Amino acid sequence: MKKIRGILELARAGNVAITGFSVLIGTGGAVKSANIQGVILAVASAMIIAAGGNAQNDYYDQKTDAVNRPERPIPSGRISPRFAFIFSIICYGAGVILGWLIGRDTGLVASVVAILLWLYAFKGKIMGLGGNLIIALICALAFIYGGLTVKNPVLAAFPAVFAFLMHLSREIIKDVQDISGDRQSGARTLVIRSGHKKALSVSAFSLLLLITLSPVPYLLGVYNLKYLLAVILGVDLVLLPVVFRLLRDPMGADYAKLSFILKIDMLAGLMAIAVGMS
Repeated sequence: MKKIRGILELARAGNVAITGFSVLIGTGGAVKSANIQGVILAVASAMIIAAGGNAQNDYYDQKTDAVNRPERPIPSGRISPRFAFIFSIICYGAGVILGWLIGRDTGLVASVVAILLWLYAFKGKIMGLGGNLIIALICALAFIYGGLTVKNPVLAAFPAVFAFLMHLSREIIKDVQDISGDRQSGARTLVIRSGHKKALSVSAFSLLLLITLSPVPYLLGVYNLKYLLAVILGVDLVLLPVVFRLLRDPMGADYAKLSFILKIDMLAGLMAIAVGMS
């Protein structure tokens, strides 16, 4: 049981589940009996690839996690680095194969995402803002993946953009939170290169842009009134205090708390889109 719990932590089961839900949202509610098998394969494929990416990220982040997150499976000794690496390769292979079984477009996206995840795990910490942009793009592609599965990627455009902006902001905050371990391991994240104020200003701007764009799908008639109410009450009003804190007190903010708030607010955003499609 300890080994199984370690593997679930290595894969980050909660994040993997969100990835699967994101693919479903990306279908825009266009799941029919004719494509249900493809949707199931797409959800499974995205979740497996995400698990592989998380495992590989832990493999390459061993030194950083030993300082920032010693309770993680590898630094705590519950999972060996070799197992984590092999597990990630198997997940990548299985997820990409499932993507190609669905179709050419999904196969290409699955392959690109696997490559981007490997690139981020290997070099992301020295890429500055580029590393944050890669993760944000990968998270956005989960929705596009769902749209491609039902042959209508346009349905996924709005949630993909929103996910990109939310994840970009959160990834920067996480880098600020991890600055001690990142410095010791030689990382060159945005906050290390440019300082707290500039990095968190980028994070705040990303959230402000998200808040500004959030009513657009309703105004264009893509989502209904329930979406507008849910996104304002459940997302925008939660993000505004976060933006204020990032801009007002970048050095004194509780980064772990802000990161957690954004993670929970991602679920609120997914639910807003879900009710908006009904």
